Amino acid sequence: MNSKRENNLKEKVIEVVNLSRRIGLDRDYLDVLANVDFYAMRGEVVSVIGPSGCGKSTFLDILAGLERPDSGTVTIRGLDTENLLGSVGYMQQKDLLLPWRTVMNNVILGLEMQGISKKIARRQATERMHSFGLSGFEDQYPYALSGGMRQRAAFLRTILTDTSVLLLDEPFSALDALNRSHMQEWLLNLLESYDDKTVVLVTHDVEEALFLSDRIYVMSPRPGCIEVVEQMEWDRPRSRSLFSTQQFADTKSRILSYLLASEAVL
Repeated sequence: MNSKRENNLKEKVIEVVNLSRRIGLDRDYLDVLANVDFYAMRGEVVSVIGPSGCGKSTFLDILAGLERPDSGTVTIRGLDTENLLGSVGYMQQKDLLLPWRTVMNNVILGLEMQGISKKIARRQATERMHSFGLSGFEDQYPYALSGGMRQRAAFLRTILTDTSVLLLDEPFSALDALNRSHMQEWLLNLLESYDDKTVVLVTHDVEEALFLSDRIYVMSPRPGCIEVVEQMEWDRPRSRSLFSTQQFADTKSRILSYLLASEAVL
């Protein structure tokens, strides 16, 4: 582990304490999250996995400031729940590219909304087009792109907001297995260039979580709470040869057993 990464991991960027969330009013309500404790250090990739409906996406919405918890505290880089909106980059399951805007005009949308001039925004985007595999496609419209390219365009739009915290909600779930594999490797390599970014990834794919993450939180069925936390024992950089190791297989088996045990009590 390099010294910069070691220093990063000494700074806690996200801290969630005893967070709970319910939807509905009076007696007609549904507990979605219950007593969630969570943290992430600067430069970490932290995954949240769990059964469908356990509140993973709601958890990300709260981190993004789109929803408020009913109890508990959320602090991101010193900001509390009242001030989180707009402070993090948030990439949701669908790429949400606007079909009437070109690739370039899609990726600079966040910068424009921040009040940055189109000229400056285009220059910043152009500097990163190559590393995102989008050079030569700036004037294309989303319908002309492959699924992987659309996801890279959406990710570039998120990166350009220049926030130190990135929330990713199943960003590759719509891709086929081969493209998903390519995108996972691309993301891992990209994050080597942005090693001060803190990433919270929601995924259903245990292997994806193991490959990309430094730590994995496993959630229970609704109301979601943290059942177990697994620390990855392998450091970055990583390659897919990791998948063939006994340590990877043992950790995957252990996490799957947690998930299957959770489903058994539904």
